[in-house]
Amino acid sequence: MSLNNPSMHEGFVPAYQVSAAPYVTSSNISLGQIKEFSFDYVTRFITIKNTSTTSTNTIAVAFTQNGLSAANSNYFPLSGSEAFSGELRVDRLFVSGSSGTSNFTIVAGLTSIPSRNFLVVTGSNGYTGVG
Repeated sequence: MSLNNPSMHEGFVPAYQVSAAPYVTSSNISLGQIKEFSFDYVTRFITIKNTSTTSTNTIAVAFTQNGLSAANSNYFPLSGSEAFSGELRVDRLFVSGSSGTSNFTIVAGLTSIPSRNFLVVTGSNGYTGVG
């Protein structure tokens, strides 16, 4: 009997039990600009740090582009020198410049689960709080 070539998906627990592969990027963003960061593999954890030294240089981070809209406000802000870390499984992040030009760094640990096997996380699919 065949297993129909089962593939790893977001619920494949062993992929989260081993050490993650590293992903690091640094960039800058201006007021009103939006950048999307797509990962080839589902993350095991993420850390985002606003590396600007001025507290007025703020970025907004969301899990969908729609989450960055003022109508939804499904994002979290990071002022200069602030950081966020979490054990989150995502396949992409969206960063927006909220004031000034800000520098930031994203560090993520990647699983062996291809992003194409990840579920679609949107408000229209019933995931509230993402946009």
